[in-house]
Amino acid sequence: MADRIAVGDVAPAFTLPDPYGVEVALDPASSAATVVVFTANGCPYALAWHDRIQSVARDYAERGVRVLQIVSNDEEGAPLDTVERMRERVENGELAGPFLKDADQSVIRAYGAVATPEVYVVDRDGIVRYHGAPDAAHARPELDANWVRDALEAVLAGGDVAHPSSAPSGCSIKWRIDLLWWEGCPSHHEAADLLSGVLEELGRHEVLVGRREVRTPADAAAVGFPGSPTYLVGGADLLPSDAPPALGCRVYTTADGRPAPLPDRDQLADAIRTTLARPWDLPGWVDPRPESQR
Repeated sequence: MADRIAVGDVAPAFTLPDPYGVEVALDPASSAATVVVFTANGCPYALAWHDRIQSVARDYAERGVRVLQIVSNDEEGAPLDTVERMRERVENGELAGPFLKDADQSVIRAYGAVATPEVYVVDRDGIVRYHGAPDAAHARPELDANWVRDALEAVLAGGDVAHPSSAPSGCSIKWRIDLLWWEGCPSHHEAADLLSGVLEELGRHEVLVGRREVRTPADAAAVGFPGSPTYLVGGADLLPSDAPPALGCRVYTTADGRPAPLPDRDQLADAIRTTLARPWDLPGWVDPRPESQR
């Protein structure tokens, strides 16, 4: 999958609010190690691993480890992932450490995470040293997030991580695609139909679609709008363009090199498959369910 952060990469920086609006930043240099966890309030896999993640946060806090837990699902697709529900969980004592809201999905897009939960262990230099699931099985609490713990022990000791990666295992992310359009270009209705048709063909009925009108040059500059129509995921162009921000009709290049007002259907489908990949779309994915449930 393109743009998917892996072991050895630099962890993308971010600053996100907690449920009370307090901004929290990823600052690897200030901790002996940092654990970044993409999670959810309503995913059974995230809930099954939840207590194990909290135990990691508590057990390693005195050794300078910080655990940042992030909720990135679109609330329309995942109605339990609201700030209000996050606040309830914090007030119920369910969280050990910062609980952060990635409302525009920009952070999870930057990491390329596909599942809840999905874990990244980051060293003091900001390098990802472990990436994947907390341990080998959500249904085995006795494993106690041992893949994360083993990675932390290695990082804290200044050594190599013996098991640096695993296949993400959990619920897929509830993504949102925003269709940005300008009224001076007539193709936005067709662009909406194209997106709906591609999502239907891909069976991606869980992907939410929003429509945002870009009205002024200032609006275009603020969102990096290269012309109408543009598809955004996590605030980034689904089909990246080098064109400067402007109010105008966007020029796409078809697979055979022709300029066109819309992308090819296959181009859009490929971008959605790549950017909005689900755990089972990735090479090496292991089905976490018992055989009797598959």
